[in-house]
Amino acid sequence: MKKKQTVEEIALLFAEKTDDNLISELFDYLQFDCRIRSFVEPNKLDESIRNYFELKNIDSLIQVIELILNGKELASMQEETFLKNVKTYITDHLEDNVSVEEIAGIFHVSYYYLCHLFKKLAKKTVHRYRTEKRLEKAIRMLVETGDKISDIAVSCGFDNLSYFSETFVKYVGVTPSELRKNSTDCVLHPFYEFDDLILALKMKSKRFLPCEGVTVDDCGVPFIHLHDPGDEYGYFLHEAAIIEYEGVFYASWYNCRENELVGYTPIVGRRSYDGGKTWTLPEIIAHDPSERILYCPPVYGICDGKLYMLINQMVSPDHMHSLDLYVLNKETDKFELIWSRPVPFKLNTNVVTLPNGKLILPGRIGELDGFPTTPAVMISDSGKIDADWRIVKVAPNGNLPDGSSLVYPETTLICCDDTLYLFNRNDQRNVPLVYVSKDLGETWSETMSHDIPYRSTKIYSGALSDGRFYMVANIDCPQRSKLVLYVSEKNKPVFSKRKLLVDCKALGSDIKRCHYPSAIEKEGKLYVIATANYSGEKMNGRGAVLFTVDLKDI
Repeated sequence: MKKKQTVEEIALLFAEKTDDNLISELFDYLQFDCRIRSFVEPNKLDESIRNYFELKNIDSLIQVIELILNGKELASMQEETFLKNVKTYITDHLEDNVSVEEIAGIFHVSYYYLCHLFKKLAKKTVHRYRTEKRLEKAIRMLVETGDKISDIAVSCGFDNLSYFSETFVKYVGVTPSELRKNSTDCVLHPFYEFDDLILALKMKSKRFLPCEGVTVDDCGVPFIHLHDPGDEYGYFLHEAAIIEYEGVFYASWYNCRENELVGYTPIVGRRSYDGGKTWTLPEIIAHDPSERILYCPPVYGICDGKLYMLINQMVSPDHMHSLDLYVLNKETDKFELIWSRPVPFKLNTNVVTLPNGKLILPGRIGELDGFPTTPAVMISDSGKIDADWRIVKVAPNGNLPDGSSLVYPETTLICCDDTLYLFNRNDQRNVPLVYVSKDLGETWSETMSHDIPYRSTKIYSGALSDGRFYMVANIDCPQRSKLVLYVSEKNKPVFSKRKLLVDCKALGSDIKRCHYPSAIEKEGKLYVIATANYSGEKMNGRGAVLFTVDLKDI
């Protein structure tokens, strides 16, 4: 199938065909081959097909299609399990010179089938995968131990030092001794795979964790369901923001009826007048009833005693059409549009005030009505939210030092004295990224890796009133079930304490993911709002939850 279709769409497509060729064409369309047939009970399939010929309705045809698709899913799961088992065997036997033919024999499959399936699913040959795993181990030993290079070669499965060096140069680009000499301060996270290691080796590293280790608190934090999926605005909620203004909490997000950034996409908000305990009914802040314009995401800022909201207009998912500014009218108690400007800047976090009085917004840019791939900041030189903003590129383009592209490079920053640290999500690699500015955002360092294990997930950071900094994001991508808060020492970006907000797997509830955080401090507490993915009766729905963290305990 060229594109993902619903079962209903497939059924409607084939319901118009004649009895003579319907089933044959349906089998071809769904790629119903021998592998899948072994997971479909033939008598049940025949009964469903006869039932359709008798009733001639969509529901009976849907039953036929669902049987086949379930078989495809089971076959796919079996293949993934098989691949995982082969990978585990290879990783556990790196020192052994077991041939690919012998590996196939161990798993009782054809050599050619093993090679075909492995390349199909892993996107590389068995030989290359094993070589990369051997080199992964070698790289870590070269950086993290003082072992002799000849001993490392043997322990990683290479017959002799010459072959090891030749292979190392071919895949890594330098000799083992050169890598050891130039990578003494490199951060190598345990979750790095081969490509991640190569990328990290091409960058300088910045350390934010203390040498003596981090104090870890794995007791979760109570939360409330701020917004459940399935109300009049739809089952999909995402990219929430929160702020406190004159004693009132304001929270907002974008909604979609079924799928992310499809169709009617309003910005919806709620308020709390009692410190986040109870919330008003949802209200629409911005929307396009024609569904031509999508709205995403909201961020807040306070300036001159006024509460502002900035929102992106989009012509398609993540394709920026404009930047819109709203202000809360105290007389009407409604957000009102001030201006809409053709700025291709994707918002990420609330407005930050710099020590020089200027304002800054972290985000990313691209071409107008295009996809934003380059980390950037917007700066208001006047210190006014409703004035002009200028864009400063944090990176020259959307590429990393290894030539790969940044994917969803959402950004957040902390300001320590006159130094800015901009943390960057990237879905293409597992390497946590950071950029540093020594002049309050005017110029930026090259891309650097860092030692906080946030990866492939949106990060939210800020300053606390007691001089400490915080960062919150997931540490278990791609699952995103563990949302973790790091808190620094006073007046320096050394994050010595870690607090688990939630572990969805241990929670035993219908929440399976918790991600995309935003936070605000109020009277010694940090309020963290996050997107929650639900299962069970709320299957595939997304809502919002609110954590209240007592900062005196951290």
